[in-house]
Amino acid sequence: MRDTEIARLLLQELERHGDALEAGGLPEAKRALHALKGSAALAGEPVLASALGRVERRLSAGDPGALGDARALVAAARVSLAAGHGFATPAWPVPPADLEITAIAPAASAIYVAEMQDRLERIDAALTAGDERQAAAAAFREVHALKGAALAVSDEVTAWFTHGLEERLREGERSETAARRALEELARWRGLLPELVIDPARALETLRAAGRSTRRGSASPRAPSSAPPRAPSSAPSRAPSSAPSRAPSSDAGALRKPSEPPSETEPARSTADEATLRVPTAALDRLLERIRQLGQARAGIAEGAAEAQAISARARQLRGDLAEALRLIGPPRPWGAPAAAISRIESAAEQITGLADELERSSGELRDIAEEMRHEATAAHGELLATRTTKVGWLFDRVAAAIAAQARREDRAVRLLVAGAEAPIDRRVAEVLFDPVLQLARNAVTHGIEPAAERLLRGKPSAGTIHLSAEPRSGGLRVRVQDDGAGVDIAGVRSRAVAAGTISPAMARAADDATLLALLFVPGFTTRERADLLAGRGVGLDLALEAVRRLGGTIRLASRPGMGLTATLDIPFERGLVTVLWVGAAGTTLGVPVQHVRRVILARDAGARGAVPLAACLRGERPPPADPAAEAAARGGFAIELDPRRKDERPSLIGVDCLGAIEEVALRGVSPIVSTAGPYAGAIVRGDELRLCLDADALAELVGAMSAP
Repeated sequence: MRDTEIARLLLQELERHGDALEAGGLPEAKRALHALKGSAALAGEPVLASALGRVERRLSAGDPGALGDARALVAAARVSLAAGHGFATPAWPVPPADLEITAIAPAASAIYVAEMQDRLERIDAALTAGDERQAAAAAFREVHALKGAALAVSDEVTAWFTHGLEERLREGERSETAARRALEELARWRGLLPELVIDPARALETLRAAGRSTRRGSASPRAPSSAPPRAPSSAPSRAPSSAPSRAPSSDAGALRKPSEPPSETEPARSTADEATLRVPTAALDRLLERIRQLGQARAGIAEGAAEAQAISARARQLRGDLAEALRLIGPPRPWGAPAAAISRIESAAEQITGLADELERSSGELRDIAEEMRHEATAAHGELLATRTTKVGWLFDRVAAAIAAQARREDRAVRLLVAGAEAPIDRRVAEVLFDPVLQLARNAVTHGIEPAAERLLRGKPSAGTIHLSAEPRSGGLRVRVQDDGAGVDIAGVRSRAVAAGTISPAMARAADDATLLALLFVPGFTTRERADLLAGRGVGLDLALEAVRRLGGTIRLASRPGMGLTATLDIPFERGLVTVLWVGAAGTTLGVPVQHVRRVILARDAGARGAVPLAACLRGERPPPADPAAEAAARGGFAIELDPRRKDERPSLIGVDCLGAIEEVALRGVSPIVSTAGPYAGAIVRGDELRLCLDADALAELVGAMSAP
């Protein structure tokens, strides 16, 4: 039942701001639409709020017809509410009359189309999964990501449709039956999703035709066939004319429909002087894994060469023992050792000498083979990774465009700062990171940056600042999204969490700020008063965290009241071949990446003073008051000096019990539980033995914390 008082207040707002739309200029019209959009959402008119938001975005984008449409929309809403009716518009999936196709820049379109194809392939995988509730949850994540990507390039048609589809998929959380219905709804519209991106005009006409069929008596709009429709020549198409340079992701030339199964490898368009081949990411992953296995085989050959060398040395030692025995026996004599026995000993000694020579030659050949394998495996690994490597700037550029669009929608003045754009990143990791970084940046605009007038009252610049930064670390990459907005109202989070039943009052009182900030990742939890297409449903941060966890990473939030929020994402690197120095501490053998080792010092030397024992670092214990260098000297240990992470830092000194060889090994990833349990960058398999490789940056942080007074 409609609340007549709220409807009356909304009508008053429409009349007041409608007059401003008629008489004012462009800035006044933007402010009026933004205010009306919020009022409509609060008054329980989400359809009107969405329509106002669409025309507001068109106005901000400079659409010359948007102002007239805004005036007509407000006038129609005033008539409808004055008559005691809600704002009438067709129900999803029938498009509203004001929904229009927006142009996308050609450079962004190529990446956007290719990205959407990848997401649709993951939706297909979800539709064929066994567990229906898990499949519905995975499909919901992908459709939510589709909406976010569409909003990032201002694709209004796809954003509108996926928003409605997302709402229906969300019902799948309730039960197995609801999940089954949600998946059926997704399968019903799966054939239309590529058309929304490639040919939005045809997709809109299909949906409107379905709506007309419904009005003539059909039970519900019928989804289009999954077979690719033939687009008319006049229909606009977003499919790029040529495939972008994008490896190893899917070809952006066209979006496949479900009736077109993906092939293992398929040719992309080629230029006159260069041909390209589309290769699935999984194929590259398998090749990288085989190269890692070659690295392990090389290590086995190197060990065999060393063993052969050792046997050769032992054989030469035995030959020497036999020669000494013959010397003691002396020449053959009738009354002494038989001449035949001495002759056989001399023959055996010569054969042992020949065997030792052969073993030494074989050992050298094995060393040469191992070195050649090392060289080729390293080169192949580097070339394969180069096909998948880009710079963080590729990710930040896409997020920057989305931030600008979001700022226009929210009527915020935002300045973007970027640092670390040259840092290398695996392209597949960058694509997965796009959604969480975009979500965090959008949250900074929607929830963090205050309106210009409010910022001026607080003594801040009228334009807010969002800072995107990336910092390579020995174990991976650290990405930060930081804003100078209002920060998070911790007290408000506490009260909302208790009111929503997320935590008990007792837990809320005992929780510290970090615990309360972690509640922002709980599905359905939001700090926004009203919901719209962009925010307010508590969907986004939980999906961002899940995406980062799939990469083996973590997200941490830190808020400064009135000063802003910082989100820190730690992502492990793609593992590969690394050169490590084996060290021993407390009976455990660990690897230290050689690239971070500045020098090795004897523990008894003066330069080793102040070294923190590695065993104490791993246990998280402060070293005893006694001089650790003196204790290490007593047991004949060493100190390893690590390169400082920044120019203004001192090198870190780590005390170890013993040193081993320097070896090139294949580094494998470890779970976040293992990596956070200690400063570990990965695992190394050596035969039947599993060893851990230390994260030099995390280890340096531990040393700094333990050395602090």
